[in-house]
Amino acid sequence: MTIHQKTSLKDWQTEIKPQWCPGCTYFADLQAIYKVIIDLNFDPTNFVLIGGIGCTGRITSYVNTYTIHTLHGRPLPVAVGFKLANPKMNVVVVSGDGDLFAIGGTHFIHTARKNIDITVIMFDNFVYGLTKGQASPTSPLNLQTSTTPTGVKEVPINPLVIAISSGATFVSQAFALDVNDTFNIIKQAINHKGFSFVNILSPCITYYRMEDLKSFKTKVKKLENHDFSDINLALSRAFSDHLSVGIFYKKEDKTYEEQVLNGNIPIEVDITQLPKEKIQKMIDAYS
Repeated sequence: MTIHQKTSLKDWQTEIKPQWCPGCTYFADLQAIYKVIIDLNFDPTNFVLIGGIGCTGRITSYVNTYTIHTLHGRPLPVAVGFKLANPKMNVVVVSGDGDLFAIGGTHFIHTARKNIDITVIMFDNFVYGLTKGQASPTSPLNLQTSTTPTGVKEVPINPLVIAISSGATFVSQAFALDVNDTFNIIKQAINHKGFSFVNILSPCITYYRMEDLKSFKTKVKKLENHDFSDINLALSRAFSDHLSVGIFYKKEDKTYEEQVLNGNIPIEVDITQLPKEKIQKMIDAYS
């Protein structure tokens, strides 16, 4: 990656073209992320984008910055490692409903309760899209999928409720087809000091067979007359208005880094000053 000041969309795009189904809501999600990165004028040497497995994880190949495509369900432990090693780093995680709340569910709970200063963006498409549409933790009741031909029987999890009750200090929701609103919510999440969570409603156009996008869109409403500082109200609205978009909960609190590091920055190592043989030895150890 060439290090220079990035000011336009072209600067942040890679040569790899996004590979999703035609008309996928993820194209809109990606545009919102590009827009935020440009608007916040991120320093590419101080920004890392971490993705999990699934359709969402592919985004790490489309953004020209430091990125990691992690193992299934493991983007959060990697993100925590980055943030504790270098608290000045802007750390953003992109993950899907299956990756983040199935195999990665426990990681989410404990990262949120620590209030580590990272931003987690979930693209909620209600199924495992990349592996041909199996039911995911957020699949609604009676949704017919390749693994539930007679319909989903389990009650779906509510990502907003889990985030709030786990200790996240910024919990919000957006709708993929409203790029400007998604942009504004992600921007606020990144600017928030603490663990911030953005759930983007992004129905899979190929395997989400409950309804089409137009029908789904009619169910999405703005969260109005809401006091996001009231945790009890936030939980109540998250239960009752789970398809509403906006900020459900926001709280200012000390981050995990502030409490553990107590203002001390870990020792920074300039790898350019290390002997080449030592660097090669470290690389060989993980080859």
